[in-house]
Amino acid sequence: MADLITINVDGRDVQVPPNIQLIEGLRQFAKVETPAFCYHQDLTVAGNCRICLVETEGPRGWALGISCHMKTSPGLKVRTQVSSEKIVKLRKGVMEFLLVNHPLDCPICDKAGECTLQEHYMGQGRHESRLDDQVGKNYKGGADHRFIDTKGASRGGKKIDLGPTVILDQERCILCSRCVRFMDEVAKKPQLAIAGRGDHAYLTTFPGKDLDHGYDLNVTDICPVGALTGKHFRFQQRVWMLKSVESIDPSDSLGANLTIEYNVGQENGKVWRLMPRRNAAVNKSWISNRTRMLYQDLAKDRLSDGLIGGKDATLADARAAVAAALAGGKRIALVASGHQTLEDNAALIALGESLGGRAELFAGSWLAVGQADGIAQSGDPVGNRKGIELLGIAGTLDGLAQRAAEFDVLVTVGHDLWGADAAKAAALEKIPTRIALSAWTNATTAKSSIALGIRAWAEIRGTMVNCQGRIQILNACPVVPNQDLEPAWRELADLGKLGWASELQGFKAAQARIPALAALSYRAIGPQGAVLALAVPAAVGA
Repeated sequence: MADLITINVDGRDVQVPPNIQLIEGLRQFAKVETPAFCYHQDLTVAGNCRICLVETEGPRGWALGISCHMKTSPGLKVRTQVSSEKIVKLRKGVMEFLLVNHPLDCPICDKAGECTLQEHYMGQGRHESRLDDQVGKNYKGGADHRFIDTKGASRGGKKIDLGPTVILDQERCILCSRCVRFMDEVAKKPQLAIAGRGDHAYLTTFPGKDLDHGYDLNVTDICPVGALTGKHFRFQQRVWMLKSVESIDPSDSLGANLTIEYNVGQENGKVWRLMPRRNAAVNKSWISNRTRMLYQDLAKDRLSDGLIGGKDATLADARAAVAAALAGGKRIALVASGHQTLEDNAALIALGESLGGRAELFAGSWLAVGQADGIAQSGDPVGNRKGIELLGIAGTLDGLAQRAAEFDVLVTVGHDLWGADAAKAAALEKIPTRIALSAWTNATTAKSSIALGIRAWAEIRGTMVNCQGRIQILNACPVVPNQDLEPAWRELADLGKLGWASELQGFKAAQARIPALAALSYRAIGPQGAVLALAVPAAVGA
């Protein structure tokens, strides 16, 4: 980068961008661990926890300052805990103050294992406790929820129901104010506040009001301790038992970045939560509550085998029935889906080509498009709409509905057309043989002659293009309701006898259709995605 400047950190010169928060310069460029509780990249600076203290040289010599509040400037000289014993001692002092009245809840706290207080104690604290057992702890909390415990100590509020999604433990709160700032600055709905003064301060909602917002579960992510916990995950799993893979939200065309967190230590395993993954250009550090709850659908109403004539069938029998229907079909309508990956839809195009003039491709959606919320939702529920556009499929769903009588076989992949608009979909019932490849049982599988189960979005590897023109990767979580289920691209490739061995061949097929993908690979796309230089190709079947 041409605009880098030089600062000196612990006696060594480091190149950093100008005028960024010093804490980011230390973390990202100097590679010096710099702790923080109140600081967050996507919130305004509060500067109230003091754990990020460093020394900087000025006209009066070396002085203390908080690195979250200071900006990088040419020639800045900084001492951190690496070279300054004073900083080591002061950070120990900060940790001592934070912990002196903090409850010893670690064994029962949901945040244990990902608690910033635990992490910074091990990295910056490790002080000898000077707590007088005769005096005991002075637990924080408002008067409304205080109680006397079995030892006679006055305790702060515990398990305070803040609203539909979040539980508060007042005495665990370290008053970092992250949650307050999130509701003020990001959600734009001030619903949390710090009441009281000094050592009587505590976190609460406004009198008579709930914490109730479509993004309020983000406060449980950014809470550095166990003060705010989500009802949906509370006491469900120890976080160190969970593994994770990186993916995106397939239910909105912005494609918010997230991680799928699962435990395979149980029968067939289970996905326990979805967590936001920071991408400054897409969703920053946030996901909506609706996105967060998508994990619950992964174990509900799944089509883990097949259906023939509405009756249960094995996957093998359903595959054979689909193949026979395609072989006997005279006019076949193939419906691509913006809910599926580029690889899946490239396989559908290739299947159509293998069927010759008997097949015609259609695309589109009957789902309503809403308004963007300016945080992590575009309002468009078709996650890969841009990808379908780039693949250039000419036919539309409305056109298919008008021409339904021309076809004797219908194939939908990942669509719930009857669930989206039953009135419009009713026209498709003129097509005698209706085939659905679906991860769930739904209104469309109920109307299908043959339904074949496939893997869901969290169980496959592939790519989608979001509404910004950014291609992003979904990665496969190993938790699947039936290990014999296959991704849609493989089922389609097998039906077309394409000989594809992996999703990479699907990606190559998409590259052949979309010039902007030509120089890319999964590695080049990376975890943050890649913005495409877009040019829409000629339509398939045009």
